[in-house]
Amino acid sequence: MRIELLDDLSPQNTASRMLLLSETCDAVGVVAAVHPLVLEAVETLQHQGKPVFALISQIAPTGQVHFIGLDNWKVGRTAAWMFEHVCDQPGKLGILVGNPRYQCQEMNESGFRSYFREFASDFTILEPRSTFESKAVAEEMTENLLKEHPDLRGLYVAGGGISGALEALRATGNAGKVMLVGYELMEVTKQALLDGTMTFVISHPLGRLADEALTGMVRSVKAKGGGGNFTSVLPFEIYTRENI
Repeated sequence: MRIELLDDLSPQNTASRMLLLSETCDAVGVVAAVHPLVLEAVETLQHQGKPVFALISQIAPTGQVHFIGLDNWKVGRTAAWMFEHVCDQPGKLGILVGNPRYQCQEMNESGFRSYFREFASDFTILEPRSTFESKAVAEEMTENLLKEHPDLRGLYVAGGGISGALEALRATGNAGKVMLVGYELMEVTKQALLDGTMTFVISHPLGRLADEALTGMVRSVKAKGGGGNFTSVLPFEIYTRENI
């Protein structure tokens, strides 16, 4: 097994690293944004008989590329349910996304909005702001939201940048006043749950995700191009201060 961490998340770099890995690997798993260059690399690998697994975020219909991750439509709707049932009154809700080309984040937002259209139309859902997966940008975007909407009731961080959003809420005195829902249980979000800056954390079951990805990759290689699709949609975890 080879694991490569990319500091440069551009489609060009992601695609080139996928192609380079395929020279020595029998299957490739990748977290990537949807982009023509990435899809071209996927097609190249598939023509070589190298199975491709999209991890966490889909990069093509699941029938074409194996997928290991969450049902992000449900994730977004679940986050919306949290806001509707915890906010003491309807109001404005902000959304931060990392990069709309990550299909998981796009589905998070779509599911989120669909819930409010169906069940809670008295909330106002503001237009999403991109953080480009950057802590500094997320902090700036959160500060701008608070300045432009001093009556903001909640913030949904549907992609990267949660640490920046947390810093902005604390620095402006809004920690615990603006309801915050974001992703992945890690040290920074665990502390935010404990001190009340965050209300809910939605998380991937990382151990199971790794098991399913490795099992699927081994099976797909053994199948030698046959054996069907090895997609696995996993249940997500929800954490509050009381169950971490």
